Amino acid sequence: MSQHVLDENVHDPYYRTLRRRFSMVKVGDGFGHKSMSDENIRSELHGSKRTFHTQDWDFYKPRHRHPMYCLVFYDVEAKDFVSCVQRFLRHPRFSSRAKRMGKVVCVTKLHIEVWELHSENRETVEWN
Repeated sequence: MSQHVLDENVHDPYYRTLRRRFSMVKVGDGFGHKSMSDENIRSELHGSKRTFHTQDWDFYKPRHRHPMYCLVFYDVEAKDFVSCVQRFLRHPRFSSRAKRMGKVVCVTKLHIEVWELHSENRETVEWN
């Protein structure tokens, strides 16, 4: 089973590039079905220990934290998506599945914002 799931709106060339480097599937191609609602995606992620990567702002809400998955929202231009995914997954704070679980994350080119499970505060993490 793959560790990572991409939103179906991610361009196919980006998906192919990321799939060569990471254990990755896409909504409608190895995970769920095309046109799944956000709620159904989150429900399907329950218990999966997967990280969901998206450019859909609706996933970046602290109420979506769950101990068995991670949601990562990329607030970057589409052309920067692949490099930001790679950079995020290499960051020491997020480089393993165990380090990502229970978090809702916003990745920008300047920093990373994190809502952790059981914390009411959003943390800002600098890029190394």
